Amino acid sequence: MCLILGTWFLTTISAEAVADSRHFTYSYEADSVLAKGKWEFEQWVTFRGHRSNNNFYAFDLREEIETGLTDRLTTALYLNFRDTHSSAGGRDGLEFKGVSSEWKYMALSPHLNWLGLLLYGEVKYEGESAEVEEKIILQHNFGDNWILAMNLIAEEEWEFDGPGTATELGLEQTVGLAYKLSPHWSVGLEARVHTEFVEFEDYEHSVLFAGPNLHFEKGKGWGTLTVLPQIIDLNTGERNLDEHEAIEVRLIAGIVF
Repeated sequence: MCLILGTWFLTTISAEAVADSRHFTYSYEADSVLAKGKWEFEQWVTFRGHRSNNNFYAFDLREEIETGLTDRLTTALYLNFRDTHSSAGGRDGLEFKGVSSEWKYMALSPHLNWLGLLLYGEVKYEGESAEVEEKIILQHNFGDNWILAMNLIAEEEWEFDGPGTATELGLEQTVGLAYKLSPHWSVGLEARVHTEFVEFEDYEHSVLFAGPNLHFEKGKGWGTLTVLPQIIDLNTGERNLDEHEAIEVRLIAGIVF
């Protein structure tokens, strides 16, 4: 499915320039907004594989439609799905995981300023849970070929399916460095540190992921692939395969119209 979607996007492009191409899949860039009146469709596929106690893997699927309200303000709507397979049983198979509303505002363009700044907010509702996510997105360009992006992320989650409301706070820092090999291709590295707190205050763990990525763009279409293995739990000095997977692989493909 992942390869079919990626091939479709990259073979249906025209000769126009891409308006909102992403060089990373875990880090947003400060210029990732659409021009006023432009629309974009994105398909996300994230594979998450292997935990310690069972044969586990899952695919997270997101379909996004995005539009530029102004040249600095973009909004988007996501449909979220998850296809889970686990030897431990439970909710295996494809599930609908709710809808998300995303808003992005470019306060400073990285092409006109030494440091670009994008403010990001997202609200997700699933019925049994709700999430709010905030991001501060920074970008610096080194000449014409190097792109450095950093995201500071907070995510609050509320679970309503028990006798009370369970809460969780996630803090994340991501960084991406990409080098443009040509007008169409770039290669890079991405890293993320994910930290979780139960009930917004009880620290659980901080886990580091890092790996390479590959980006292609041409005409109205683009696609980016990242392979992100888990490196270490910064608290224990070992990998945390109870709470997180051993590896994540993410493909995002988009087409502007």
